[in-house]
Amino acid sequence: MPELTVRSVSTRREKKQFLTLPWTLYRGDPNWIPPLRMDQKERAGYLPHPFYERNQIQTFLAYRGGEVCGRIGAILNHRHNEQFDARRGFFGFFECVDDQRVADALFDAVRRWFANQGIHQLRGPISPSLNYECGLLIDGFDSPPTFMMTYNPPYYARLIEDYGFAKTQDLYAFWGEIEMLPKISAKLAPIAEQIIERYDVKLRPMDKKNFAEDVEAFLDIFNRAMSNTWQFVPLSPAEVQHISKSLRLLMVPEMSILAEVDGRLVGASFAIPDYNPRVREIDGRLFPFGFVRLLRNKKAIKKIRLVSTNVIPEYQRMGIGLALMHGLMPMVIDWGIQEAEFSWVLESNKLSYGALKKGGAKIIKTYRLYDLDCTEDGDDSSGQGSSGRGSSGQGSSGRGSSGREKEQTAILTLPSNTAPSNTAPSNPAPSNIKSPLRVREVITPGDLDEFCHVPWPIYADDPQWVPPLLIEVKEFLNPRKHPFLQHGDATQFLAMRGREPVGRILVSDDPNYNRQHGANVGCFGMFESIDDREVAGGLLDAAAGWLKERGRDRIMGPVDYSTNNPCGLLIDGFDTPPRVMMNHNRIYYEALLESWGLTKIKDLYAWWFDAEKKLAEKWHRLVKRAEQRDNVVIRPIQFNDFKAEVARCQAVYHGAMRDHWGFVEMTDAEFQYLAKRLSQIIQPGMGLLAEVDGQPVGIAITLPDVNEAIRPLDGRLTRFGVPWNLLRLMRRIKKVKTARMIILDLLEDYRGRGIAERLILRTLETGTETIGYTTAELGWTLEDNRLINRSIERVGGRRYKTFRIYDKEID
Repeated sequence: MPELTVRSVSTRREKKQFLTLPWTLYRGDPNWIPPLRMDQKERAGYLPHPFYERNQIQTFLAYRGGEVCGRIGAILNHRHNEQFDARRGFFGFFECVDDQRVADALFDAVRRWFANQGIHQLRGPISPSLNYECGLLIDGFDSPPTFMMTYNPPYYARLIEDYGFAKTQDLYAFWGEIEMLPKISAKLAPIAEQIIERYDVKLRPMDKKNFAEDVEAFLDIFNRAMSNTWQFVPLSPAEVQHISKSLRLLMVPEMSILAEVDGRLVGASFAIPDYNPRVREIDGRLFPFGFVRLLRNKKAIKKIRLVSTNVIPEYQRMGIGLALMHGLMPMVIDWGIQEAEFSWVLESNKLSYGALKKGGAKIIKTYRLYDLDCTEDGDDSSGQGSSGRGSSGQGSSGRGSSGREKEQTAILTLPSNTAPSNTAPSNPAPSNIKSPLRVREVITPGDLDEFCHVPWPIYADDPQWVPPLLIEVKEFLNPRKHPFLQHGDATQFLAMRGREPVGRILVSDDPNYNRQHGANVGCFGMFESIDDREVAGGLLDAAAGWLKERGRDRIMGPVDYSTNNPCGLLIDGFDTPPRVMMNHNRIYYEALLESWGLTKIKDLYAWWFDAEKKLAEKWHRLVKRAEQRDNVVIRPIQFNDFKAEVARCQAVYHGAMRDHWGFVEMTDAEFQYLAKRLSQIIQPGMGLLAEVDGQPVGIAITLPDVNEAIRPLDGRLTRFGVPWNLLRLMRRIKKVKTARMIILDLLEDYRGRGIAERLILRTLETGTETIGYTTAELGWTLEDNRLINRSIERVGGRRYKTFRIYDKEID
């Protein structure tokens, strides 16, 4: 292997190599945005920048075989150390190939440089201070960053953590869209108007005629407002002047609001258009014409980044921040903004964090700052162990903060009085079982990742479990993608013992259901738990508490949002795997739920068909006789007329199910979402409409059991960034031999006339003779839907699984 060397940057050629390395590392990455080259030169200290009037930087390059393979900057922020009476160095501008040896060598160079100055504590990535770019992206790699936010490959976290760095603070980017504004305005406007009236607050956009003065006034407010923020160091007067010159060109007066009280500026809200798509077009070059292309027709940009809302300390408890947001809304609507990012927000900033969550904003990206505290001889003094630097480059397993560890406030903290039952050897107790139980709300993308992965250890030795596709689970929970969350509300909770997730629960509130049924109930779903009543009880307590805060007095489940999605706890039929879009759980879940006080409200049945040829032949003769007696036509759904056919199916589905227990009408968006998903996997001839005199009266929808194809993929469609499993899935779907009829519905006036039997038998005939299915499930049906259950039994269906829905009054 070629020799690895690290040397300090000094020559013009080395500076160019330092600045241009990202273009090599990110080649082909669709989400990377090139930095503005002139801006990078200044921040790296290669051109004059006021930050370095008091502070220092030394940059380094790593070479292997003469090729640049990494870079880093060591930043000595004297103002930070003076303000906090600290001896700390910072690293930034970190870029590296996926090689631990290279990363270790770069960090070693930084540590040696600081050690020569008696500094043995490091923090980063910060380039060059918290007032500029900072934080390592650890979650949210599926979209480009917004303007002035960082981006990096996922493996950077591993390189940094394997050297011995531990998390010190997370930063969040929140996302919102224009559709949220009416809901936010309804909550915000009355309060904001009272604040404005009470304190005689004057709101105004930045003055175009005195824009330079207003920008400097904003930066002055920023400095004063942030004085109590974690590790904040005010901008120097020279930095204020320098930044204000740039912002005068980039800022839009209409997107920045100032608040005055008694003629005094006391607060400001500052948003900036997301120029990044244009930065990509000009490849980071402002000259000779990039500057013009960057700033032309700013109003065509429909996404903004809300950088900061600041109020000076003596006015911070008066609600001026709410008034500023209220004043910004009309500007946003008038400009035609479609979406916004609020970034960044410190995890320790509970006030801003809570306000954004209550307003409906969702965390889409998480950035992390790391610390490394070492003794003078280079050994890690934080109890985290050696990183193996200078040899294999492998890190110790003893470091204290892994990428999956979270520091959220516990919602419930319970003593661990009860060890998990030893009747479930498939579910071993975590090694730290004596740790107290913590149940916390899923807030960050990292929390969501842990939530999605909870089932894997629980079902480790269950031969019937089918690992869900993680991409589908995250889409189901994504408020930007699932239409239930356009009208309903939901959140998730995680149960933790130490660092180990031991359970999870989804809780949802559907106003449409309560309005339709005259009820006051919320639902829990996606329930998973180790065999421990304390864990299950903690999760259900958290879900019930969340619903009680919203005025609900009953809890029902398991139901994932509504009965139009997977629902019911499996209580019988554990000897076969679940079919597509059906639930599966450990046998002890029934005891866990009932120990909390939940009682049965309804059972659901799943039916099994062995598609024998004799069965089809027997009923084929009966169907023929029935067809001669009436004018019922059974025909396939026509996908070349998809929109109209979906409308026909929706009318039948809602008409047939309207009076059934637990049913809630889907919104148009929900039904179209479901129809689109089904259309991607349904086979020709397996979607049927029954018509009388040209009017649809019944539907039957049957899907291939894609669970057969999904099971070996372990929840992932990609491996090492390559969609190998997606290719495997496409091949395996063609070999599926089992189907599931997910919908069989008839309008009430047409029941008992043999139409259901005809739909079933037509499905069996097409499935066996044309597609090659050998077995099929029909599910689910309600236990008291005797008419449809008898029809299924008459054509040879055998009840083989039972699911149960529970409810309980919320104490």
